[in-house]
Amino acid sequence: MRNKLFVAILLIAVLAFSGCADKENGTVTSNNTSAEDIEYVEIYIDDYNFHPQTLTISRGDTVRWTNNDSVAYIVKSSAFQSPTLTKGMTFTYTFYENRTYNCYLATHPYTKGGIIVVE
Repeated sequence: MRNKLFVAILLIAVLAFSGCADKENGTVTSNNTSAEDIEYVEIYIDDYNFHPQTLTISRGDTVRWTNNDSVAYIVKSSAFQSPTLTKGMTFTYTFYENRTYNCYLATHPYTKGGIIVVE
């Protein structure tokens, strides 16, 4: 019983701090953005996977992740972390540095990650 309580408290703490992000190399926005003129490169989260799983973009492109699952996710890489995304929510990040970004679902670390190559 004590272990279950500890796990529950730990999960609540992780979800509470899930909106933190490193904005040094990009711009983090939520699904409440009013910039309708921005063109996004889309990644959909379906069945615990990124679609597409590998993506090549140009420097300055903005990627938008959309959660199509009923499960909540946190998208994470070494450069950013999304808030908790429930079904229908989106997260955007603008990539300004040419490099390869390995992304994964922090809330489901056993799933296969995604790769974004910025050229």
